[in-house]
Amino acid sequence: MPLIHIVLLPVKADAPQDLVDQVVSELNQLKTHIPFVISSRCGKTVTQRGKQYTHALVVELEKPDQLSLYRDHPAHQAVLQKIKLILGEESLAMDFDSAH
Repeated sequence: MPLIHIVLLPVKADAPQDLVDQVVSELNQLKTHIPFVISSRCGKTVTQRGKQYTHALVVELEKPDQLSLYRDHPAHQAVLQKIKLILGEESLAMDFDSAH
């Protein structure tokens, strides 16, 4: 039963675009570095409905109990350090079991 991990990111307006692009690319490639990641998709909003949140990440893990393994995985930790450089305020995360 897969777990869906969603993160809304408020990227600050003056964040270097090359770093933002690098973060998005690395988030989209998490599947290639973390074996239990089924899919990972990150992108910039195409509407203004997200208020301060400019980007979203959706990660699908094989099982709910892998969330802590994902959080601590070196590939996730590496991109997380770059994410912290581009955020204007705190991100918002939510996780749910997709079987329910």
